[in-house]
Amino acid sequence: MNDRLDKHVLGTYLSLRIGVAVIAVCFPFLLWIGGRIYVGLPLQDSMSAYYHATVDGRSMRDWFVGILFAVGVFLYLYKGYSRIENYVLNFAGVMALGIAIFPMEWACGESCAKLSLHGSCAILFFVCIAFVCVRCSPDTLRLLEDPEVQARYRRRYQVLAVLMIVSPAIAWLVNTLFRQYGSLVFYVEAAGIFAFAAYWLTKSREIALTESEARVLRGEI
Repeated sequence: MNDRLDKHVLGTYLSLRIGVAVIAVCFPFLLWIGGRIYVGLPLQDSMSAYYHATVDGRSMRDWFVGILFAVGVFLYLYKGYSRIENYVLNFAGVMALGIAIFPMEWACGESCAKLSLHGSCAILFFVCIAFVCVRCSPDTLRLLEDPEVQARYRRRYQVLAVLMIVSPAIAWLVNTLFRQYGSLVFYVEAAGIFAFAAYWLTKSREIALTESEARVLRGEI
């Protein structure tokens, strides 16, 4: 009975990680393609613009908010390996909700704030996940017996962390200083989202190799 319960718990956590990664990967394409087919929108300057952009009363706002809420709730409910990882993921979840609740400024031209509440939540969200990549991943990486494999995963997490820091930074710079570059911000934001998805896929693979979750359930660590 315990073995069946353990497998159920492990399968649930794996499904959650894969699920949030798939949702994240689909997010930019859903806004882009759904916005064009359902709403009739051209590619917007940023992903956040899909909250406001409408054609004949139709928009992608519900999808934008709904996906962010799904990601935010996942991060808040997901239990990290350590207490600090759990706290940071909880905070990242709250920031994801903040991105949805506090929309970007719209049609404000040169009077737009250089750093809005919406933008602050987005930056803090990515900083939190980057922190987990670099600071919290070693907690389970030490369970990998092969030093080369351990080093390879550490490099992957470092690269993903850099992407998640650089992406919102570039998006902010382009949006603030170079407004004429159109949809470049959308692509930069999408890159950050893909890095977020890649983290959860990589984490799932690493956990499968170390069996860290199974060992925790068995009381071995």
